[in-house]
Amino acid sequence: MARVAWGIMSHALPRPENLARSVLHVGAAAAALVLLVTVPRVELAWLAAASAVGCWGLEVSRRRYASVNGLLMRRLGRFAHPHEHVRVNSGTWYATALAILAVCVPAWAAAAAIGVLGVGDPAAGTVGRRWGRTRLAHGRSLEGSLAFAVCGALAAGWALQVGWPEIPRVTAWTIATGAAVVGATTEVVVRAVDDNLSVPVMAAAAAWAVMLVVEGARWVG
Repeated sequence: MARVAWGIMSHALPRPENLARSVLHVGAAAAALVLLVTVPRVELAWLAAASAVGCWGLEVSRRRYASVNGLLMRRLGRFAHPHEHVRVNSGTWYATALAILAVCVPAWAAAAAIGVLGVGDPAAGTVGRRWGRTRLAHGRSLEGSLAFAVCGALAAGWALQVGWPEIPRVTAWTIATGAAVVGATTEVVVRAVDDNLSVPVMAAAAAWAVMLVVEGARWVG
C-alpha cells in the first residue's frame, strides 16, 4: 500500500529536469529511425515485437521480485521519473508504441511519429520547465506545447526528407506539421495513457491521414 501511495504522490509532483533522460529520448528516436530506413519491414516488425515482449517481461518480473526491480532501478534509475520505480516504465510504453507502428503503419508514418516524440517531448519538457508561464491542462504549458509542435515538426520533416526523398517536399513538411500538432495536443489532453504510447500512435495516424488527403492512396499502403 505504501508503494502504491508513493507512486501516486510522485506522479503528481512536478518532474525535475532530467538531461540524461532527454538525451536517451533523442538517441532512442535516432536509433529507431535508422532501423526504419535500413531494416526490411517484416524483420523490423519481428524485432519491435520482440523488444516490446521483452520489456513487458521485465515489468512482470520486477513486480514479482523486489530484487529485480531494485537492480533495474539502480542501473537505470537516473533515466526514470520517480513514479516509474513503482509503475510501468515509459520505456516499456515506448517499445509497445514502436511495435504497433512497425506492424500497423507505413515506415514513413512511423518515422514521422518517432521524430515528433523523440525530439518534441524533451523540447517541451525543457521549455516548459524553464519558461512555461501560460498553464494548460495537466500541468502542461503553452510555451512547452509550442516547443513540442515546432521541434517535433522539424524532426519529423527532416526524417521524411532524408529517409524518403521521393515524397514531395511540401507534402513531407505538411505531414510533419500535422503529426507534430496532433502529438503536442495529445500530450496535453490524453492522461489515461502514457504519452510515450499515445503521442506516437496519434502522430502516426495524423501523418497517415494528411498523406491520404494530400497525395491520395498511393502512399498509404
